[in-house]
Amino acid sequence: MRSLMRDRVLDLSYEMLCARTARRQEAAKAALVRRGVVPRVRISGAWVPPSVARVYLYTNVRGLVS
Repeated sequence: MRSLMRDRVLDLSYEMLCARTARRQEAAKAALVRRGVVPRVRISGAWVPPSVARVYLYTNVRGLVS
């Protein structure tokens, strides 16, 4: 009986830690967005902002790919 209660306490504490971590990550991401920091996408060796990556289209310069 005690081991079941102890296991349940450990499970609940782990779930609380996961929820706390998720909230902290969301808050940190929101703070970055407020500061104007956005993630960049790597295209052909360069890191570009999402506004550029959204309209980027890869074209094969050697011809059609079979």
